[in-house]
Amino acid sequence: MKTSTKAPEAGSGSATKVLEPQSIRLTYSIEEASSLLGIGRSLAYELAQEGTLPGVKRLGRRYVVSRAALDAWLEVPECQKV
Repeated sequence: MKTSTKAPEAGSGSATKVLEPQSIRLTYSIEEASSLLGIGRSLAYELAQEGTLPGVKRLGRRYVVSRAALDAWLEVPECQKV
């Protein structure tokens, strides 16, 4: 009796799934940044337009917030933020 050591073919109904590595996002939307900061969406847009929200870039009509800049800004002690 011969047994097969061949891996099941794709779509064969096998329960084994290959996990794809998730891409690391480098930016947040204004809505995501506002949620992380615990502020409202309109205030986040206002801060982005003023230049107060760190790491904001405008891409056409869309704003994106740099994850690294926002994370770094949040790590600075409160007494040093001005």
